[in-house]
Amino acid sequence: MCCNCCSVTQQKIWVFGSGTFLAVFGLLCIILWPSFIDTQIMKALPLTPTSKTFEKWEELPIPVYVYMYLWNWTNADDVSANGVKPMFEQLGPYVYREERKKMDLEWHDNNTVTFNPQRTWFWEEELSGGKQSDIVTVPHLPSLAAASQMRDSPKLLKIFFNQALNSNGGCLAATHTAAEWLFDGFYDEFLHYAMELNNPLAPAIEDDHFAWFLNRNGSKDFEGAFTVHTGVGNIKQMGDIQFWKGQNHTGWYEGDCGRLNGSTTDLFVPDEPLEKALTIFIPDTCRIINLEFTGESYEIEGITGWKYEVTPNTFDNGQLNGNMKCYCPLERQPDNCPQTGATDLSPCAEGVPMFLSADHFMYADESYSNTIIGFQPDYEKNNFFIIMERKLGVPMQVNAAVMITLYMEEDKDIDILKGIPSFYAPLFTTASRAVINKELAKELKLALNLPTIGRYTGVGMLCLGCILIGIGIILTWKRKWHGQGAADKAALIYHQNEPETGGIPNYPEVVRGAKLSI
Repeated sequence: MCCNCCSVTQQKIWVFGSGTFLAVFGLLCIILWPSFIDTQIMKALPLTPTSKTFEKWEELPIPVYVYMYLWNWTNADDVSANGVKPMFEQLGPYVYREERKKMDLEWHDNNTVTFNPQRTWFWEEELSGGKQSDIVTVPHLPSLAAASQMRDSPKLLKIFFNQALNSNGGCLAATHTAAEWLFDGFYDEFLHYAMELNNPLAPAIEDDHFAWFLNRNGSKDFEGAFTVHTGVGNIKQMGDIQFWKGQNHTGWYEGDCGRLNGSTTDLFVPDEPLEKALTIFIPDTCRIINLEFTGESYEIEGITGWKYEVTPNTFDNGQLNGNMKCYCPLERQPDNCPQTGATDLSPCAEGVPMFLSADHFMYADESYSNTIIGFQPDYEKNNFFIIMERKLGVPMQVNAAVMITLYMEEDKDIDILKGIPSFYAPLFTTASRAVINKELAKELKLALNLPTIGRYTGVGMLCLGCILIGIGIILTWKRKWHGQGAADKAALIYHQNEPETGGIPNYPEVVRGAKLSI
């Protein structure tokens, strides 16, 4: 409809009506849109077979790189012969790209889903600081684990064990390539002997080859089945672990320390308070790990995230925080608990005295690091942290770094342990690292900006509506509407002719004549 075809009244209806509509709609957008779109986003987040969340959860869309470090024991012979202080050198990183997939999915009526996590690793030569052919000397875990289990046995049994150990490849340390220590594995004479012996009192030996991650590359069964909440019906439970291997408690540590909760690191509860710690469970660590809020914010790909990291309390055993006392194995309570800074993994390692800590024993009591030469903690390199976009619960950067050590001490009845000092031998360090990519960041940014986009659109419409209303008021006040002059002229003619005719003039004819004159 053009202005030439509209009367002044029609023009006013269009201008004031449009202005009012835009102003009201814009005001509603400002007031209601942010909460409306937030509600719609939260409804779309839960895990279902058709949700966008599922696409990114089933197969992780961003590359994860696992930085693995081996610790080369440089003076193993001198330690064995002369009891000198052990020296270790951290080698690497040996970097592998990790692909994660969820296998054997089973959806349940109680809004949970069960799956088997599959991890596949691919060697990344260009990112690595070492070669797979690097020669590395490491404490021989099969021999040392067996010796540890025999430590409190009767002397006669230890004599027979010592002879068997010496005759079947038992040793204090072994030397192999980095690839063999990590994934490829190597034939081990002592493991072969133990497997053939098939001692019913000892843990079952299923393979005569050894590697830290033997038979894990590409396996969907190694870690065990997880059951997590989908968030359907209760978004505040999304990603929470309900069961692992059919249980809701590991059984390795008492009370809350063994209870399963938190995330598998692939799915987090959205819109949680910033101050709330992130809780994750990784089967290899045998326990949950709480990452505390630091108050530090970082911008990654234009998105603000908040940093959560391990603290001195993370691997405490009750010395700093009484609630952490349950990480001290029952057989060591109450007076023989490990010092703060490392978790005793013996409950989940068949009694072998292995320990979990931050890399280089960062935050740990100095009684750990002082036992060898080679630990050099560096916050920037060794820190375990996650930078999280808290609104939608999306990790934007991850550096999950932990170190595994073995406690070694003298045993005068076992030849390979005679004369050695007591020390914590580092075995390996792993650091899973990932940063959100541009494609995923673009989607995340759009979802985060939708409330703001709607708000500013509402502001624009409100302003446009007010402008239209304002223009209408000005045009009315100054009588500048299109055709207003002709209408005023017609009204003037009407008033001038009214006394002469003595009656009502033919007004339509007057108006028609006025229109023809313009």
